[in-house]
Amino acid sequence: MKKETEYIIQLIVKRLQGGLSPEEETSFAAWKSRSKANEELYERLENEYEKHTEYPLYEQFNARRSWPSVMKDIRKRHSIRRLYRGVAAAAIVLLSVSSYLMFSTGGEEVLPVARVESGNHFSFGKRASLILPGGDTLLIAPGMADTLDEQLPFVSNNGETLIYHTPRTADSLVYNTLKIPRGGAYSLQLSDGTKVMLNSDSRLKFPQSFSGDTREVYLEGEGFFQVAKDAAKPFIVHCEKYAVRVLGTTFNISAYRNDEVSMTTLVEGRVNIECGNTVVALTPGLMAAVADSKVMTREVNVESYISWTRDQFSFSEERLEDLLKKISRWYDVEFVFDDEEIKEYKFSGFMPRYESIDAILQIMEQAANVIFKMNNKQIVVYTHQE
Repeated sequence: MKKETEYIIQLIVKRLQGGLSPEEETSFAAWKSRSKANEELYERLENEYEKHTEYPLYEQFNARRSWPSVMKDIRKRHSIRRLYRGVAAAAIVLLSVSSYLMFSTGGEEVLPVARVESGNHFSFGKRASLILPGGDTLLIAPGMADTLDEQLPFVSNNGETLIYHTPRTADSLVYNTLKIPRGGAYSLQLSDGTKVMLNSDSRLKFPQSFSGDTREVYLEGEGFFQVAKDAAKPFIVHCEKYAVRVLGTTFNISAYRNDEVSMTTLVEGRVNIECGNTVVALTPGLMAAVADSKVMTREVNVESYISWTRDQFSFSEERLEDLLKKISRWYDVEFVFDDEEIKEYKFSGFMPRYESIDAILQIMEQAANVIFKMNNKQIVVYTHQE
């Protein structure tokens, strides 16, 4: 990293610890007041710091020591427990500040940590496909409204959201499925006004128009729901392992087939988690984890679970394996671990979902003793060797 970036990081760490000199306080204040984004970044770091004061690494950031020596100490932690204590806290500053400074200021030239051979391109953006009852598939992307007008006159596409208007009354439900590829994302407005944002590698089956006493849809993957209120017709999201029943509320569901745990996080309102004969009520700020037909709840930082809706990766004490699953779905790559223990490394921080996977991996390498080596779309994760 450039010396300026290193200096800013050290100022932030010392400010969090309350150890700035008058001269450093002036420099810190000048950086913070430079932009609204700087103020928001520091505010978020303060909140994260308060949650992780039990981790001793902050105390080890000594401004009198050189940055390389600090990084060397971080990378020397080879046991899972010691690495967790260090990286979980260090990543808050390293990931958050490094990603912000690199991307928001035009960045700095860094040696690539994953060399992508010529011809490889990580393509992502607003795109999806719509599967009709007969099996026909329509490409959904900005500028595809004409095709929809011909085949689905009651559906419009504004380039970011597929909007279903109420069609003529039907005696039976007619289902469509919106499918999002890896590296894609798209939003949907159902005929009742409910809004759904779907993440990469997800699909939602839904009726063109609701009828009957309930409003029911079927999700595989991750979706952020803002359900239109209708006390007479509960809204039910069916996942593979459970269902979520609501009247009108905002929540996030992550229910990928290859994930051992499915999660529902409530932003506002109230929902019921229905898993077999078990019914669990959630209030805002709670997350329900479903695994092996069991439901467990706990308080969480909701922002970490819905940050993807604002094009960010956000994580709090998250296992490296789970974090890389999110990155793999966005960039359409596969991560392979050289050592099973690496999967248990914990991270906290936030990064923008920018188009350069090289930059994302570079930041993560700076925060922990891991290195990434790429072969086409397969990336092998190794422990850093001194």
